[in-house]
Amino acid sequence: MRQPRGWHFHGQEIDRHSRIILLVRHVLSERGQRPSPFIYECMMDAMVDPQGSAKGIRKLLDDMASQNIKPTSDMCQSALAALANHPDYTLRQEILGIMHEFWFTIDTRAKQSVLLGLLRDEQYELAYLRLTEMMDKKALIDIWVYDIFIMVFGKLGFIDEMLLLLFRRRSLESEDKAISSILYYVLDVASQAFHYPGTMFAWNSVVRTSLFQPSDGIAENVLATAARHGDAFLATEALDKISQRTRLLPYHYEAVVEALAANGDVAGAFRTLCIMKRNGIRIARGNTRAVHEALRRHPTLIPDAEQGLRGLASSEQHVPVAAASVVVEALAEKQGAEAAMALYRDVPVLCGEQANAAMMQTLIMNSNSVETTRSLARDYTSHVAEGDDPVRSAHVYKALIMACAEAGELDLAFRFANQAVTQARDDRGVSVKEKISWAKVLLGKAVEVEDARIWAVVDELGKDEETGRELAKVLRQMRITRRAAGLGGR
Repeated sequence: MRQPRGWHFHGQEIDRHSRIILLVRHVLSERGQRPSPFIYECMMDAMVDPQGSAKGIRKLLDDMASQNIKPTSDMCQSALAALANHPDYTLRQEILGIMHEFWFTIDTRAKQSVLLGLLRDEQYELAYLRLTEMMDKKALIDIWVYDIFIMVFGKLGFIDEMLLLLFRRRSLESEDKAISSILYYVLDVASQAFHYPGTMFAWNSVVRTSLFQPSDGIAENVLATAARHGDAFLATEALDKISQRTRLLPYHYEAVVEALAANGDVAGAFRTLCIMKRNGIRIARGNTRAVHEALRRHPTLIPDAEQGLRGLASSEQHVPVAAASVVVEALAEKQGAEAAMALYRDVPVLCGEQANAAMMQTLIMNSNSVETTRSLARDYTSHVAEGDDPVRSAHVYKALIMACAEAGELDLAFRFANQAVTQARDDRGVSVKEKISWAKVLLGKAVEVEDARIWAVVDELGKDEETGRELAKVLRQMRITRRAAGLGGR
């Protein structure tokens, strides 16, 4: 019954703690035996059980001292094992001091107990340091000690340390009953933390070998990890696992798109978007953000993206307009709107529908030619109803208003100005400088053509006291007070 692994009786677990105490009480009370080192060793073994306590260990030591019974090596070993479950740093140091005093060997078993006590006491860095020191000295550490450290470090998110211990454990004993469960656990925690090396190691070990089938949650975490690290093959594998059990949702496909885009396979990303569309999923601007980010970071991919888009249009009949939009916008942002106009003109053929408002707005903002801006403004007015304008940031409204005003497209400039005013009224975070910069340009152009609509905008902006003062300065500087009265706007 004193064996650490416990004692079994006809296959049943025995309450080791209670049985030891019961037998010791019987030996002392009923049999009249005197307390001996063996008795105290047995009682210290009982303290290892979760029902034991550091207080019980202390009481046994004090009782031995009062009986003038010297400690034994086995008793100290049991005390350290008990303190692994009931950590008490001071008492642990006292036991180690006793072992030094009596020249008891502090062997690997004792050191393991100290390690586990430190781990239980949440002294993780110190426990890891001591463990690695033992590893460097080629100590024969028990496999189950590695297992405990792996589980604890995985739960804490110390993934790199967990993997180092896993590799060491596997080098010592590659095939045993516990390793498959530990590898599955590693896959779970590594994929949750988006830790790519850990995820790949565990996936190769348990999934690609058909040892386990990952749960839906783990498969989704693996999919997200693959997306973040640009592993399109792993993402496709994880997606296949998910598709075998449940209906794929937009974010599943988006993860594959992200993985393909991060890997530079923009054509593959567009192909996935087409599959989404065929499966009845509406492709919105947000579904293409990963492709946009890839094209922004690596502009050399833009020609391949355009070629892939046109190639898909010929085989898929029509590609999602959001896919075309991301290429058009990337071209406009990197090379100017003029470089993107050919693809923009082909959007109805490639997509089977007109270019969307966001695409045309991006082209307007990045236009370097007045003629191009005017052409785009007229397209915008013809194809986009005023109620369909997307809500944009103050910075975007500023660029749109200034571009349209400078091109003389005042109808569209005022349309965006009214939206910008509404946004500024709702969002107090819009700076005065931001509002004044576009208001000044629009004011100048409106006065040139005597467009009285400007005064409604000025009045609305002037409701903010600070903005009103700045507008008054602009009006004085432009010397238009008399002309303003002649326009009939006052």
